[in-house]
Amino acid sequence: MKTSVELQDPFNYLILWIILAVLFIGGVIAAQIILRKKLGDRLKKDKALKLKKISESTLEGKKKKYIGELLFIESDLMANKINIRQAYQKISMTIRMFVFEVTGIKVQKYTLTEIRRVNIPQLTNLVREYYEPEFARETRADVRSSLAKTRSLIEGWRK
Repeated sequence: MKTSVELQDPFNYLILWIILAVLFIGGVIAAQIILRKKLGDRLKKDKALKLKKISESTLEGKKKKYIGELLFIESDLMANKINIRQAYQKISMTIRMFVFEVTGIKVQKYTLTEIRRVNIPQLTNLVREYYEPEFARETRADVRSSLAKTRSLIEGWRK
């Protein structure tokens, strides 16, 4: 019985298709490398922070709210309801929430390095001051001084 199908030798296939496929794959890889380098530089650049606009009366209300919170922290500390470490943790969260509410920048979740990039030097200095007492088991930090500095920053905050 005779068949009409004839098998061809492997070398009879056009090598041109293989060469074209290799060139296409090489081109795709080269394009990805070039695009990643160009886009990677853009992604690494710090994005400009957009500050929230608030009215003067809203700012004054926020100031009163957070100064009141500092007073509660101070009274809890004096009544021995909280220790120095807890006081520093609460002070840190208070100033971070204040800055978040008046600027819209989510500094309450930022590390010290990220806060430094926000470019609010007074906030950076305060958070740096809080770090040791906030995370140490025991500390001899001056909580009253830190409270006064925090209160001063809040009172002096401008739009």
